[in-house]
Amino acid sequence: MGISARLRTIAELVTPGFRAADIGTDHGYVPIYLLRKEISPFVIAADLSPGSLEKARENAERAGFLIEDRKDTETKICENGIVCRLSDGLSEFIPGEVDSIILSGMGGILMNRILRDGADVVQSAKELILSPHRDVDLIRAYAEENGFEILEDLKLLDKKKQYAILKIRVN
Repeated sequence: MGISARLRTIAELVTPGFRAADIGTDHGYVPIYLLRKEISPFVIAADLSPGSLEKARENAERAGFLIEDRKDTETKICENGIVCRLSDGLSEFIPGEVDSIILSGMGGILMNRILRDGADVVQSAKELILSPHRDVDLIRAYAEENGFEILEDLKLLDKKKQYAILKIRVN
């Protein structure tokens, strides 16, 4: 499993020991990287597409990290591994379930919608790792409007494309 410089940078911004959610996970490479590198003990790989989620599930299982999704948050917090969850943004999340929320591979308008629609989950998290493909100013404005602190505001060149990556502390 190869992981791009962009995805590696995103994963490495997660605070070690934090439980994470990768929203729009697609193939599940970020969750697998987080477990392999022992950055995060528990990751929810979420996607709106059943096909993408199935790819993530297969990859997590192949890597030996797949655990079953249960609605028992207390049990999941104690387990190490990856849960694959069909979810439109944060709609299927419980506040307090994760510490770090990762959104990448989508535009700033969609990210803003996901963050606003899942405000209760966002407010219960400790950090956001966001890498919009466009409209990064909307993400910066969202952070300012909500009193969040931008800890990192990176520009990364990967495969001849420029990417913005932000790490935001949720207060």
